[in-house]
Amino acid sequence: MGKCKRQSGVALITAVLIIALAVTAAITIAANYQLNFHRTENAFNSGQAWAYAKGAEEWAMAVLARDQKDNTYDAYDVDNAWWNNGAPLVFPLPNGFIEGKLEDPQGKLNVNMLVKADKTTDIEVRKAFERLFTNLNINPGLVCAIIDWIDENVNPECPDGAEIDIYAGLEVPYLPSDQPMQDISELRLVNGFTQDIYNVLLPHVTALPESAVLNLNTASAEVLETIGTNIQRGAGEELVEYRKDNPFRTLNDLKKVPSMQTVVPSFPSMGFATSHFLLNTKCVIGKSQVKMISTIHRGGGNNLTVIKRSQKI
Repeated sequence: MGKCKRQSGVALITAVLIIALAVTAAITIAANYQLNFHRTENAFNSGQAWAYAKGAEEWAMAVLARDQKDNTYDAYDVDNAWWNNGAPLVFPLPNGFIEGKLEDPQGKLNVNMLVKADKTTDIEVRKAFERLFTNLNINPGLVCAIIDWIDENVNPECPDGAEIDIYAGLEVPYLPSDQPMQDISELRLVNGFTQDIYNVLLPHVTALPESAVLNLNTASAEVLETIGTNIQRGAGEELVEYRKDNPFRTLNDLKKVPSMQTVVPSFPSMGFATSHFLLNTKCVIGKSQVKMISTIHRGGGNNLTVIKRSQKI
């Protein structure tokens, strides 16, 4: 009888262990299933979000094509369909939404204009950047460091410049680009630039093809105060206020602003229409989110092309 009881006890313990293993296995399988299900769901939603974001580019190009047909200038006003009063357009989606906003980067000083196509420094553009830096309380000598980052020679532009010997001597060495900036975020790599300086400059500078002209209708007051050597502080705000109701269409229109009557604009590439636009897109589906910045080039004859995409974090 005692032997039978011991055998029954072992059998019971064995049965309990088998049930415990079965329950553990079931829980593990269920957990893995849920994990794989959510991974698949997120991947599917992410793919959908990217598809919608690229679809937003097509919408933006259609808007820009229509605007080009209706207008001969680009400005932040109601006559320009791409502007939408500065607010993003928001559209609902199944289990989410998408929003898009077009901006004009040609209202900023283009760092790639500092070096001309013949590889020499554009003196007037350099002076404009130096005026901007001075007005923003930034060392204007750092403009030379930008030029040295872009140009192909190994000779510092000025004492505050920086060529390969400076970058090679850093604790974590790297090489200067020696070519036009592909994105304005490169500015953070230029010797002498800190995050604080970058943050102050970001609303007023951009990196576009060297041929992109400065649009006086969308330039900030700070940028407008760089276009002439004898322009006075405060003239930028006056220009911004005037163009709200009277967008500029010719350089002579600038003379209608009292503070500009004695100013001789010296910036080499100014205009009133834009050929490069930034589309800021945000698409949310479920728990997946995509933020994308698309650079759209608008040429003649409704020739519109996405020339660059970057993802925002």
